[in-house]
Amino acid sequence: MYLMTVLRFPFVWGLFGFIIGAFLGANNTSVILLTLLLVGFLIFMKLAGPAEEKKEGLLFSGGPILIIAWIIGFMIKGLVLN
Repeated sequence: MYLMTVLRFPFVWGLFGFIIGAFLGANNTSVILLTLLLVGFLIFMKLAGPAEEKKEGLLFSGGPILIIAWIIGFMIKGLVLN
């Protein structure tokens, strides 16, 4: 259950997205991995159970942070390599 505790922090999802975006860019492999992570996020939310009122923002913000971090990752890759 330690993994479930770590995945409750939205910045962990953001780190996954940033790594995929920074190393793979915006190609087909990256989009497939992002899709798998988003499905994994939905499964995690189902397994996490009902959100507590004070902590529901942390629980739900992982998905959007994952997508935003992926975009920032491939933008930085594009700026550095070009």
